[in-house]
Amino acid sequence: MSSKILFFSAPWCGPCKLVKKALTDEVRERLNIIEIDVSKSPEKSAEHQILGVPTFVKLEEEKEVFRKVGGMTIEELESL
Repeated sequence: MSSKILFFSAPWCGPCKLVKKALTDEVRERLNIIEIDVSKSPEKSAEHQILGVPTFVKLEEEKEVFRKVGGMTIEELESL
């Protein structure tokens, strides 16, 4: 099954910065995490109805199966 986690963030967002520090390249690759800066991709943010950051959206076969607004630990991300 093809799945990915979209991580919507902003450079001014404190919780986003904390999550970014924990997301190593290995974790991003293993969990297929794609970071999207809401200020640089307003159309993508609107498409996914992002109202706050950080927001995590898990997609399986391009369908949303999970959403959380707020920070997440690596352990929480791995359990998705």
